[in-house]
Amino acid sequence: MDRGTAAKVGVIGALYFSQGIPNGFFRHTVPVVFRDSGVSLEQIALFYPALYTPWMLKFLWTILVDRFHSEKQGKYRSWIIPIQLVTAGVMAALAQWQLGGPIGMFVLGVLLINVFSSMQDVSTDGHAITLLRHGERGWGNAIQVGTFWLGYVVGGGLILMLFGTLGWSNLLFAMAVIYILATIPIALNRPTRTASQPSSPTQAKSWGGIIEFIRQPKVLRIFALIAAFRLLEGFIRAILPTMLKDWGMGFEQIGFLLGVAAPIAALAGAIVAGGLANRLGRLNSLLIFGGLQAASALGYLLLTAKGTAPPTQFILPVIVIDHFISGMTTVALFSIMMDWSRKTHGGTDYTCMDCVGVFAMMFGAGLSYWLASEGGYGMSFGVALPLIGLSVFAVWRLYKSIQQNEPWRSLSQAETTTA
Repeated sequence: MDRGTAAKVGVIGALYFSQGIPNGFFRHTVPVVFRDSGVSLEQIALFYPALYTPWMLKFLWTILVDRFHSEKQGKYRSWIIPIQLVTAGVMAALAQWQLGGPIGMFVLGVLLINVFSSMQDVSTDGHAITLLRHGERGWGNAIQVGTFWLGYVVGGGLILMLFGTLGWSNLLFAMAVIYILATIPIALNRPTRTASQPSSPTQAKSWGGIIEFIRQPKVLRIFALIAAFRLLEGFIRAILPTMLKDWGMGFEQIGFLLGVAAPIAALAGAIVAGGLANRLGRLNSLLIFGGLQAASALGYLLLTAKGTAPPTQFILPVIVIDHFISGMTTVALFSIMMDWSRKTHGGTDYTCMDCVGVFAMMFGAGLSYWLASEGGYGMSFGVALPLIGLSVFAVWRLYKSIQQNEPWRSLSQAETTTA
């Protein structure tokens, strides 16, 4: 990795690291802390719309980002910097709320943080697309996935373990400070013509906006490919917290396994995939990494075989291997999504595809939970095995079909020639 590429991925890494912290914090730490404080499950369930809805509707923010920005400060940079600072301010304000206080105030804080974080995600995705060349995207996506999971470790694992020592207010203030620090690299990285290229009226007319992207040929097949691939992420991994809880694990153990060990494994998988993505090629990366998820499902199936809680020393390696594979699959898919995103509307295109992936993951999670409620966790993981085979087959057929058509073939070829 040369010096220029290192500077680019450093900027991107800082931004995705700051995204991972609130994601891990509100998915793992907050439910655990409030449940331990006597808050009912019904009240905790109120957090989920605030947590997930802004991320499912990210495509709405792309309209604002694409239409209103400063070319002088950089199209995406002009959004990222103020959003980071505003998010830090909301975190600092939320630190004034105390445990046992009105739940509505906390839900409002969660909603605001996730709205701003999803807007920042749109801008960061677009910034990464315009910043990274084709040959840099393997490492770029590895840093994207890896630093997000690193932030997730801090928010979903370490903070849970340090809560008794630091307390609620100090933790929220620490998150706000980290957000401000994560803004420094992009604030120092002044926009260049490569990072911010004004689009001509002709380009804006023919390529701009969500409707134009959806009208492109074979877009439904692109959405189907992404959905088939991402559905497995929710199907295999969403039920892990409840499974561990039903096995009698304490919150500290769950926090370590899913909030520390799992993200570190995903980071390692992302780094390995970043080095292999360009060598294997886009399609082979999807097929190989996607197929490896059969090892994940089989591992969990074996853990559930006896119907009783297995020892932690058996659970840990399965979770580590599974999330290592998860990091690899994410890098493979994100690289292709970047290839299929147009330079002039990268944030819009990428976000449309990402929203499809989020919906697919939530559908997979719901299906997995339903199967587990009907026939136990073993049934869910048993069904995952044929689903993985169907997913890999669908991805292979769809990718071949998509690449035979314009503009997707030209976009991929153009990126290859500039690598």
